[in-house]
Amino acid sequence: MQLRAMRIRKGRQQKELAKAIGTDEPMMSKFENYKCLPIPPMMKALCDELGCEVGDIYEPHEIFLTSPKVTVKVSKGSKKKKEFYHLTVNLPPEAREFFKEALGKCGFKDITSWVNHCFERLKAKYSQILEDEKNSALAAKHKNEV
Repeated sequence: MQLRAMRIRKGRQQKELAKAIGTDEPMMSKFENYKCLPIPPMMKALCDELGCEVGDIYEPHEIFLTSPKVTVKVSKGSKKKKEFYHLTVNLPPEAREFFKEALGKCGFKDITSWVNHCFERLKAKYSQILEDEKNSALAAKHKNEV
C-alpha cells in the first residue's frame, strides 16, 4: 500500500501527520510522491503514527531500512549513534563492472565512500542554492523599497 493511501485510510491530514513526525507539509508531500525518503527516525515515527510497517508503504525494491544499534567512539568518553539506510537503485547492467574499475582509479575506497562524497557535494550545492535564493529575495526587497 502506498503512503498517501495509508494516510487517507487512517483518516489523517497531510499537514497534521507531517507535524506529528517532525517535518512540514511540503516534505510530507515529497514522501507521498516518492521524491525522497524519510530519515530512519522519521520513518519509525511515520510507521508508529500510521500503525503500520515500512513494507506497508514502500515496496522492498524502493527501500530496505535497517536501524542497527551501531555505536562509534568519537572522542574520549563520548559516543555517537549511527543509523543507516540500505538503498536499492536501478542501474544499467554495466554499472557493476564500471564501479569496480572506476571507483579505485577515482580515489574512492568503495561505493559507500563515493556515495558519501556525492552526498557532501549535493549538500554544498543545495546550501549555495539556498544562499542565492536568499540574496535574490533580499535584492528584490531592496529594489522594491527604493
